[in-house]
Amino acid sequence: MQEVKTVQEIVENGGTTDQEVRVPTDEWTAAALAHANVLLTLILGLAGGVGALVGLAVPLVMYFGYREESRFVAFHALQSFVYQVIGTLIGAGLFLLAAAAWTISGWLAQILVGFLLMPLALLLTLQLVCAIFGWLGYGLYAAYQVYQGRDFRYGLISEWLEEKEVRA
Repeated sequence: MQEVKTVQEIVENGGTTDQEVRVPTDEWTAAALAHANVLLTLILGLAGGVGALVGLAVPLVMYFGYREESRFVAFHALQSFVYQVIGTLIGAGLFLLAAAAWTISGWLAQILVGFLLMPLALLLTLQLVCAIFGWLGYGLYAAYQVYQGRDFRYGLISEWLEEKEVRA
């Protein structure tokens, strides 16, 4: 087994924080990969829609694989899975709203009323793009924080998981 170190002890000029966690280095790397999987989920989801399910399966498999071995990695993998499921559902919902707005706007454009709805459709499309980049950015930020040796938590998600006693 690897020696227990924090990233701050390994990386030069690393500051210490009160959220620093002491786990083996391979565990914080695995936990960071579970969070970084948000990028894979996004790429597979944009490429083929159903491919997002493959991306969602990665942190779930990590959770079941590390559940008995490492509570740290298992908790982060489960947090990442729940975060990605919520983000995927919200993204799909926003996509359906934007698609419906553009479709209705296109139909009604034939009688000139649809042109009034196009700004709404554009606004929904911009909201979808911002939500996707925000979701991706926050997931990658979580990966970075865990990789730096900090115990990252997705606010309500981690509280809900701890309430369900997933983490002892």
